[in-house]
Amino acid sequence: MGSRVSAWVLLALRVALGGLLIVAGVLKAHDGPIVTAITIAGYRILPAPAIAPLAVALPYFEIFLGAYLALGLFTRAAAIVASVQFLIFAAAVASLVVRGIATNCGCFGAGVATPPSWGHVAADVLLALAAVVLVVRGAGAFAFDRRLGAGGALEPQGEG
Repeated sequence: MGSRVSAWVLLALRVALGGLLIVAGVLKAHDGPIVTAITIAGYRILPAPAIAPLAVALPYFEIFLGAYLALGLFTRAAAIVASVQFLIFAAAVASLVVRGIATNCGCFGAGVATPPSWGHVAADVLLALAAVVLVVRGAGAFAFDRRLGAGGALEPQGEG
């Protein structure tokens, strides 16, 4: 019974993280690359030539990464990427807090004003840890990984 419960918990975690990334990506895509580039530039971290390509790619990267997680497709690999992405976001927001730059983080597009704070950094770290749970425990119930058999090099046969 315990593995059955954990399979459902992993499903809920996988869908929640995937849904969060999809929503964040869709809202950034809706803003368009110019608004997203302005938000990225506000962090004052990346060199100017890197901002426009990132502004174009990031929304769709988040949408596809979220879809992989929500569907349970190559779950462990997607969860590793999501965990790294959340840690990068945490570091970027922490840099805003430390440098005293009061700008919108842009996590959910320009329409959702989210000022940088240590609470925001902590939330990103918790999201990264949640993704690590999927790396360690696998996809849970109703994952495409289970339907595909091996599910990729990072997805062993069995419970995952």
